[in-house]
Amino acid sequence: MGESRALCVALASLIFFTNFLGGCAGSPEKRPASTGAREAPASTDMELSCSHHPYGEVKNGTVSKSAIATDAESAATAAGADVSDAGKILLQNRPLDPLPPEIARIQTGMVKRFVGKFVNDGLLTWSGVDLDRRVAIAIERRVFDRGAHRPRQVSDPQFSRQRGSTFARKWSEAGRTEVEVVSIFPISPVEAQAFVCAANPAWASKGALPDEDPDEMADGDTDFFLLDRHPEQGVSYRYTKTIALGEGLAVVLGLIWQHAPAGPAW
Repeated sequence: MGESRALCVALASLIFFTNFLGGCAGSPEKRPASTGAREAPASTDMELSCSHHPYGEVKNGTVSKSAIATDAESAATAAGADVSDAGKILLQNRPLDPLPPEIARIQTGMVKRFVGKFVNDGLLTWSGVDLDRRVAIAIERRVFDRGAHRPRQVSDPQFSRQRGSTFARKWSEAGRTEVEVVSIFPISPVEAQAFVCAANPAWASKGALPDEDPDEMADGDTDFFLLDRHPEQGVSYRYTKTIALGEGLAVVLGLIWQHAPAGPAW
């Protein structure tokens, strides 16, 4: 079974058994009963009715809306994102941006953010799906700061033979070092459509986020954000919604990340 068909079958099965798409997309369309006449052969790829619904078609719940600055809409490719820099450590002359540029420029898609605590203090990661560029992004940042009680030294990542665009940025001064590894890899049209089908119910959901357990001792905080943009009367607006990761979206993201490039050794 090819990768595209395997992803379609997995998504269709999840729709049927868990109804995670609710009323937004429904289950695969039923074929009419045979009339005895000669019929055209069935398509080799499953067609899901959710493919007719654009991304973020219905937005409910707590959704923030803000105007997008013109310079943000036309943001240039981030420094170091060139394929020729794969496997390199790019030295920076200033601290790393609070939000990596590859994540900041996502306007349509999703971002997962992890901020480490306790044993993971100084570790930050971002994962993103950029529908406009049809790529997925994975970023791992490690920070050593003697003054902020992050005593674990950060070593340089050791790259082997890298496929695609995987590189690192590094900034250092006395008592502080910041290093992040960036991986960018393409997603297929089928994967992009599967993501849209799985994300739309989260956009449409009116439910509130579950309450956090104050007694839970987690090693970090994880947040998931859906992002969209839409023009209104000549102005582009950014829509952001914090969600709880549902089963359907988790399955699709897992299938996409199966072909993410292997990271370097730290």
